[in-house]
Amino acid sequence: MQLTVLGATGPIGQLVLQQALAAGHRVTVLVRDAARLAQRDEEHVGVVIGDAASAADVEEAARGSQALICALGPGKDYKSTLATRTAGPVLEAMAAAGVGRLVWLSALGSGDTTRRQSLFQAWAAKLVMGRLMADKGIADETIARSDRDWTIALPVMFGNGQTTADYKTIPLDGTQGRVGGRINRADVADFLLSAATSDLWVRRRVILTR
Repeated sequence: MQLTVLGATGPIGQLVLQQALAAGHRVTVLVRDAARLAQRDEEHVGVVIGDAASAADVEEAARGSQALICALGPGKDYKSTLATRTAGPVLEAMAAAGVGRLVWLSALGSGDTTRRQSLFQAWAAKLVMGRLMADKGIADETIARSDRDWTIALPVMFGNGQTTADYKTIPLDGTQGRVGGRINRADVADFLLSAATSDLWVRRRVILTR
């Protein structure tokens, strides 16, 4: 497939790109600085320099793709408004480029999803990342109200390590109980790519954990 990846120089976006290329996909990435992209000269990678908060830049990167994976993250900026600054432009760009499939990386604890977090993780997220999670929640609602074939990924706390292929996918709604634990970033990347290249979890929010 032809895919577009936002956030390809970040820890999860980079793993998505690696896995997509290993699977034989062609990928266009939108980055601010091409020098930070290890795969910038690879045959099956197209590079667009720009800003994910610019609909025009995202449209350029998305045109011709069958799906867009947004793996943007705030780094250690726990007051980031990146999610709300990019949600609208991404949707606008996808409509203009004719791309219907969107896989959006969020987090368990965004908005009202805190009700499904373990009590410890809910407390920690509120204490340290309250503003960030509120921002993510607003962006999630923007995505969910759109007419795209979206999937919103809600991973628990991140861990490092290889793809395990035995992680759990739990629908946010339709099940009960709190979810904790950790999930490897490589497994999160595996889910994002798997969702983007299939018709699974369309218009669903999915908790990811081990």
